[in-house]
Amino acid sequence: MTVSYANRGEAFETLIIRSNITYDVKGWAQVEKTDPAIRITQERGNKIIGYKKAKGFVDFFGISNGRALAFEAKTTKNRTSFPLQNIKAHQMEILKKWRDQGAHSFFLIQFQKHFEVYLLTIDQASQWWTHSLAGGRKSIPYEWFRFNCDIVKPNRGVLLDYLACLKLP
Repeated sequence: MTVSYANRGEAFETLIIRSNITYDVKGWAQVEKTDPAIRITQERGNKIIGYKKAKGFVDFFGISNGRALAFEAKTTKNRTSFPLQNIKAHQMEILKKWRDQGAHSFFLIQFQKHFEVYLLTIDQASQWWTHSLAGGRKSIPYEWFRFNCDIVKPNRGVLLDYLACLKLP
């Protein structure tokens, strides 16, 4: 079965959603998945035809231990690096604004071929982003993640315990 570009991160997002449900049940966090605003142009039986109204928000937002969380979930099949083109400018801006207001802002980056997920803070991402806009490297090496980011693993009964990487409950 071929997985389209549109839903290639669906399984990853499902793991995050299940982790968020566990966080909620344990009382550690309330984190929600956002859906893009859609303008419906036609309805044909059980099919809806439409388009995204705006660039949208980030994938997930919520609160833990009295502090806001905002993050994007990204996945790559690339073994050696994470392409920065997978991040959109408006996502960087939103996450920076949330960080500036005191939120934990970050990316969860899944390397599918390595079966690994890393937590990339907005500050780390911003350095790579700025460098790439100035003509530098257009991707973050996999090895850099291994030595500079926390790996997100199953822990404390949570499938992807990203809160442990943030030192939250």
